[in-house]
Amino acid sequence: MQYKKIIIVMALMLAVLAALQAKPKALAFDNPGNSRLLKNDDGNFYYYRSLPEKSMKLNVTDISEIELRSFAIEPLKKPQVISIIDKKQTTHALTLKERMDGYYLYESVSIPIPEGTKEMQILCYDRSIYFRAFWTPLPKPKAKPVTAKQLPNLHVNAHSGILTMTRNGNSSDYYSFTPDQPLRFTLNNKRNAIVYVRARLLDITVPVFEVYVNGELAQTHEFTIKRTTTYSVPGIRHLTIGKKVELPLNEDRSIIEFRAKSDHLFLGRPVLLKAN
Repeated sequence: MQYKKIIIVMALMLAVLAALQAKPKALAFDNPGNSRLLKNDDGNFYYYRSLPEKSMKLNVTDISEIELRSFAIEPLKKPQVISIIDKKQTTHALTLKERMDGYYLYESVSIPIPEGTKEMQILCYDRSIYFRAFWTPLPKPKAKPVTAKQLPNLHVNAHSGILTMTRNGNSSDYYSFTPDQPLRFTLNNKRNAIVYVRARLLDITVPVFEVYVNGELAQTHEFTIKRTTTYSVPGIRHLTIGKKVELPLNEDRSIIEFRAKSDHLFLGRPVLLKAN
């Protein structure tokens, strides 16, 4: 039973491979004469002979080679055909392959087509021979799978402006947020981050802000009115002591939003943590 299954699988695989192989396609002559139908293992196709003393034209644009098949309706001593490409004539001898149903079938002739050629001609002075041209399309290369472009690990979506904070000659950019405009950023690719936050002090009112993760309130933070003496921002006289906000674990993608709950200007700087 197992042996039969193997045979069936192999037969199916061979059938699939055979189906995948490129099959020759018939070409049409532009100005043929009389025709005759040939039925054999290659299929049923009409073959043509030219008009008296005339050649038959073929459109060979983007074709690198044709296969010229032919047969005669009577025995011939030295059958031959002439191919004409860019006014250059080449004579091809025809070799008898077999006799079938009163026809004398010849071996097919392969004719290479120079690159850029758009038209060629087939010329045969013997009126007993009929022709049909075929070409085999090249297998199309498999399309490379489209891979989605990786999203940035951290993308800032909204803020109220960028301010530069300095300490001992070193500077960092911070994103500001206010009651009217939150700070919103997205964490992608399962990356995690912390956020350093400070607030501007104008009086003794305590600054308060909230952290939302994917639209849900996750944390609330409150500053004291203690001021920093080492950090400064141009245009801001007093800044609070900083807070380091640790965000919830990012399972895949998280939208983080910092909202000012009190009427203060806040400054936040998201920093990505090292990937595990």
